Amino acid sequence: MIPATGQASRKVLAAHQVAKTYGGVYALRDADFTVHSGQVHALLGENGAGKSTLVKILTGVHSPDHGKVLIDGEPVAFHSPLHAERLGIHAIHQHLALVRGLSIVDNFLLGRTHAGDRAGRFGFLDRREAAKVAEEAAAAVGLHVDPFTRVSELSLPQAQLVQIARALTAEAKVLVLDEPTAALTPADRDNLFERLDRLRRDGVGLVYISHRLDEITALCDRATILRDGRIVREMAKDELTVDAMIEAMLDRPVRQLYPPRADGPSGSPVLRVEKLTVPGQPPVGFTVNGGEVLGLTGLVDAGMVPVAEAVCGSRRAESGVVFVDGSEALPRTALEGMRHGIALVPADRSQALVAGLSIAENLALTSSSRAQLASRTRRRFRWLSRRRTRADAAGVIDRFAVDPRRPELATGSLSGGNQQKIVLAKAVSLSPRVLVLIEPTAGVDVGSRAQIYRLLREIAAQGVAVLLVSSDMQEVCGLSDRVCVFRAGAIVAEIPGPTTERDIMGQATRPLAGVQ
Repeated sequence: MIPATGQASRKVLAAHQVAKTYGGVYALRDADFTVHSGQVHALLGENGAGKSTLVKILTGVHSPDHGKVLIDGEPVAFHSPLHAERLGIHAIHQHLALVRGLSIVDNFLLGRTHAGDRAGRFGFLDRREAAKVAEEAAAAVGLHVDPFTRVSELSLPQAQLVQIARALTAEAKVLVLDEPTAALTPADRDNLFERLDRLRRDGVGLVYISHRLDEITALCDRATILRDGRIVREMAKDELTVDAMIEAMLDRPVRQLYPPRADGPSGSPVLRVEKLTVPGQPPVGFTVNGGEVLGLTGLVDAGMVPVAEAVCGSRRAESGVVFVDGSEALPRTALEGMRHGIALVPADRSQALVAGLSIAENLALTSSSRAQLASRTRRRFRWLSRRRTRADAAGVIDRFAVDPRRPELATGSLSGGNQQKIVLAKAVSLSPRVLVLIEPTAGVDVGSRAQIYRLLREIAAQGVAVLLVSSDMQEVCGLSDRVCVFRAGAIVAEIPGPTTERDIMGQATRPLAGVQ
């Protein structure tokens, strides 16, 4: 736990009665929010509650329709995020804000050509100095790579550390962190928390957004709760319990986040994987029975994701065999995987959705895929009735509790939790025998998580073999009937459920013979 600083604080950033509408609908209404120097202030709420809108106003991405933003008590109108940075307001965004085709050094230099930056004095770009700054900053957050490495060559956790390192080198008055630990290992998270503690002691104001409520209790001095675009509660440090925060966000208690497991033994094996090998990893094997949830977990980059992607065909395997209901089915593409009855919910939901299309249109694309799978040809055409498409979408919206309940809305306008429900609905509509989910609730609020968990249990109860791939060990413990623990690409333990995070972590971190 990080202790609060004892130094006197001042109001360094404030929003007063700010509001924002999109298409006549309020995303944020009359919000008052204050960031004090030397404090960590949590911003909490379900997806769609207004957190992102408020953060975008505070960091210069959007201007409020009315209300004002103040820095050190003086009103300011940001022209852009770069303008906000130059006034001392910096952000680490949930989604990577890096240029993948550029090196770490060049990403550090972007936007830093004004006087005062070590790596860009007087408008000149000094790559040698920037490389030194980047290397030092990366090492400080636990990343040891050549600073001239392209971001595209980094893993997601490494890229996230670059983004964090870049923000921490800024001379910030306020640093906004949106889900900064989503892709980090526990060790990287602890290292980040130590850096944030130093920033707090230096008088920097911190805004922290996370759906991992244990981080809020450990790190934050106070919290503001948003619901339906309004600020509904302020919570002091001694009020920040997990149950209290959940009830404030949802306006109701969550009696049971994880649904009960099925009684009795699961069905016969549906998925069997034998000696499956992906590049750079040893061969692995496991089975998943009908009606069973098998968790694959480990530390970030432990190797379970490439294995799961190879099972469903979105990644090529070097060798091995996959059986579905006893029939050999090692797919070479995701479409082949679907033909064998394997459906995927990918880690990046943008891969499964067309943001500019409506909910109904996205679901209709899956309907077309079903026809293609049934015909086993790319030449078959199917006319889709607009009325039928909307009716089908309305049924999905009801079953999966999508909000708002409007099939004509663009999918990109939905919150992350509701987008994830649409991705899950698309996969389930294929009537799979095997459902593979990779990090299915990353960045999803606690209310939507509870709904997704309930849906997964219902799907498993229909005899589907569910393969849950997640680095969230609490999630794996709460949902899985059995757990396979990965380390360095190998399965180091199989644990029957129910199990504990401590048991999993013990297996995930123990030495593996022959692996350095």
